[in-house]
Formats: sequence, structure tokens, C-alpha cells
Amino acid sequence: MRRVLAALDNSAAARPVLAMGRAVAAALGAGVEAVHVLENGHETVAASADAAGVALRTLAGDPAELLTAALAEPEVAALVLGQRGMAAGPRPAGHVVLTVAGRTDKPVVVVPPGVEPAERLSTVLVAMEGTPGKARALRRTIELSHEAGLEPIVVHVDEEVPSFTDQVQHEADAYAREFLSRSVSGLERARFELRIGVPADEVLAAVASLRPDLVAVGWPHSSVPGRGDVAREILARSPAPVVLVAVV
Repeated sequence: MRRVLAALDNSAAARPVLAMGRAVAAALGAGVEAVHVLENGHETVAASADAAGVALRTLAGDPAELLTAALAEPEVAALVLGQRGMAAGPRPAGHVVLTVAGRTDKPVVVVPPGVEPAERLSTVLVAMEGTPGKARALRRTIELSHEAGLEPIVVHVDEEVPSFTDQVQHEADAYAREFLSRSVSGLERARFELRIGVPADEVLAAVASLRPDLVAVGWPHSSVPGRGDVAREILARSPAPVVLVAVV
């Protein structure tokens, strides 16, 4: 049976990560397993897993290496782990989150501190850029959301809307249809939000207004300067859990 791993630390943050792991597993029709890398005890982790009726696996060693290896197991479908930082203000992602996300093509779901995940996921906001590689990567996210019964909301940010007609009120709709048919063929009926402005700011504004259960962003497997900056900003400021989708 497919499994979703919920990586827990020995703190109160374990509870929302475990709750999100269960919600993701339910959406994927998978089981959930808690995993903890031993550092300074595991009493809180063990109590959280036991209360949720979830099996707990403990590991010893480098967290990034161990979680990457666990995620590579064939039956593991996704990894859920916590975001480093405080609930208020920006929360730069820690080394473990970024390292694991950069080494896998499976979804990595990052849960902000203090969040209360939905018991049942219903909507996923997909932040999509127009480049072919990123569109292909996030296309699978949209397909998976349909398979899991989630409503995908595609948010595309551009500097300006190209002119397709002489009537401004129809231009956004025309652009949406053209973009979806080019980037995500067969999913033209997906809900589409076209935003004009700074990508990270506009995506986060959409998250604030639409309040999705999950936000999907592309995460590059590259060390090229500047790549991933938008995803990092969204990850640091999103009030909703973020799923990082590999972009090669």
C-alpha cells in the first residue's frame, strides 16, 4: 500500500504535521506513517503518533539524508514536514526542507508553524509560470488533484495581459483559455486566476483571498542563482501548507 510520510520533531509542531500527513494520505488513498530522526528524545513524538493511531519509525543520523532515503522508497508517495521558524513574520525554510525537496521528484509538503490543516483537503492553488518546464511539472499536480477529488485553482501571474480582442473585458478570458490549452492540455475547465504584478506577492494575495487548503509551487533542481526565488518567497510567507513540485 502507498504511504505518506509525516516527519515529526519532538515538539508541539508535530501535531499539525501529523494532521496534514493524514489529510494528504486520505486524498491520495494512501496510508500514513510517522517518522522521527532522533535528536533529543522522542517522548512528545511518540505520544502524538500514539494518540493519532499512527505507526512511528525512528531513525538516527543526518535528517536530510535519512528523509531523502525514506522518500525514495517505492511505496512512499509524498513527504510532509514542518516549516522552520515562528508563526509570526517570514519563516525561511530550513536546510532539511530545501535539501530533501531538491533531491526528489515526489511531492514535499511543508506545514507552517501554528497552522490548523483541514481534515479533508478540497482545494489546491497551483502557482504556474509560463515556462514549458514549470508548466509540465505542475500539470501533473493538477492531474493528481483531479484524481484526489480536489479543486485546482491555477494562478498565473504576468506583467500584462496580451491583447486578443478589442474588448478589454474579454481579454483575460481569452488569455486564460490560450494559456491552459498550451500549458495544460485537456484541463481547460480548471478554475483560472490571472494576476498582474509581482509573482510572489500576487500568488500570496490569491492565497489570502481564496484560502486554499494547499498551495503548489515549482521547486527547481538547480543551483543557478535566482532560480527558485519566487518559490522561496511563497514558502516563507504562505499561511497555508505548500507542496513543492520538482522542476528539473
